[in-house]
Amino acid sequence: LSAYTHVELPYYSKFILIAAYLASYNPARTDKRFFLKHHGKIKKTNFLKKHEKTSNHLLGPKPFPLDRLLAILYSIVDSRVAPTANIFSQITSLVTLQLLTLVSHDDQLEGPKYKCTVSLDFIRAVARTVNFDIIKYLYDFL
Repeated sequence: LSAYTHVELPYYSKFILIAAYLASYNPARTDKRFFLKHHGKIKKTNFLKKHEKTSNHLLGPKPFPLDRLLAILYSIVDSRVAPTANIFSQITSLVTLQLLTLVSHDDQLEGPKYKCTVSLDFIRAVARTVNFDIIKYLYDFL
């Protein structure tokens, strides 16, 4: 954690990192619940499965595709963000800083997959700087 305390990131890189953390630690089937404005009413009893008692944070980060990362990013950023080369270069910079890890090769048909390698304390500190309540969007803290 001490190595990451002095990292200062651009504004959108912070949101990319937050989106990557959410994609790594939330199951993909929960995206509709957390990120759509009018997703319909979901009962909590139907939503939580009996076999899912193990925390996703204890299991570690899961790989996620680039399109899921971008979809989460566009839903959590208040202003409209265009998918420009700037966004993709910031993702590459986060991989270079070892905050994200590229876990699949570029020759696969479905595109690159990433994992978020930062801790919960670090992502909470980053989310605090942009006034984003990340705990509200984490499946483990429902």
